[in-house]
Amino acid sequence: MCTGESLPTASLTIPLGPNGQNGEKGEKGIKGDFGAGGYPGFPGERGSSGSKGEKGETGSTPSLQKVIFSVARTSNFGPASNDVAVPFQHTFTNIGGHFNLGTGRFTCPVSGYYHININVHKRRDTGPGPFVVLKKNTADVVHIDECCESDPYDTASNTVIIHLNRGDELWLKLVAGRTFSATSGKQSTFNGFLLYED
Repeated sequence: MCTGESLPTASLTIPLGPNGQNGEKGEKGIKGDFGAGGYPGFPGERGSSGSKGEKGETGSTPSLQKVIFSVARTSNFGPASNDVAVPFQHTFTNIGGHFNLGTGRFTCPVSGYYHININVHKRRDTGPGPFVVLKKNTADVVHIDECCESDPYDTASNTVIIHLNRGDELWLKLVAGRTFSATSGKQSTFNGFLLYED
């Protein structure tokens, strides 16, 4: 018969058994997606200044020196019994003052490359035409031989670009027995200028 009272419950405790053996290692899982990028870090401190570099080599400077000469004869010269240097009588220009009219010599003031031009005139009535040699000190550079006897008047020329060292001399040698013709028209000239310094 139910009287409405609760009956006492019994407490049952089951003891734990011993630990089991570890299971086998499972297969490697699929690689996960990359996580979102982190926020930029704060700027680091400024590094110390490096040591001063060595001074560079001095660069070359362009030439400012101007050397130009242009001279002429105004009368015949020769013939002579021996080879002889040709003097000149008229100056068109002599920038730097390195050409000597009396000796007919240009003395190089600065080493470099020079443009040299020679013009010689022949008049048949003055004797054998000119045979002229451009000389660099004692060495031959170029020859001009105007030996044509059929023309009463003629002009020959030659041009060369030559390297000169400071102190070198350029001059014209007239070969013995030949005539360097000229008049007030200044047909026979000797010209040169510095292209650039070494």
